[in-house]
Amino acid sequence: MPGPSKDVSPKPPEAEPAGCLSTIARVIWIMVGNFALLILMVLIVQKGTFSFLDIVFWAVVAAVLFVRYADIRWLKGLGPDAQPATMKDWAKHARLLLLIAGGAWAVAHALLLLLRR
Repeated sequence: MPGPSKDVSPKPPEAEPAGCLSTIARVIWIMVGNFALLILMVLIVQKGTFSFLDIVFWAVVAAVLFVRYADIRWLKGLGPDAQPATMKDWAKHARLLLLIAGGAWAVAHALLLLLRR
């Protein structure tokens, strides 16, 4: 008669509690950075031409990517599944942010050029 079966599958590593700095970093790269990019995009469209705002826009993109990198690399940041994030998560975030920010920036300037004709 066999005994009770025991589940011997390895458990995924549990995430350590996030520190204060990690929480601040997460708020920056999730909310503050994206909100700043939205506001900058509105200001760029209102300005109607290439300006210092374009430089600030791309500096904010770089800052968001750096904060996310620091969150994963040094602050033990979490991924979307509440598990420890990896550099693969960072690369995915970087590709998505560059695609969306770059696309929005390019479309805004293309439309502005077309509307000025």
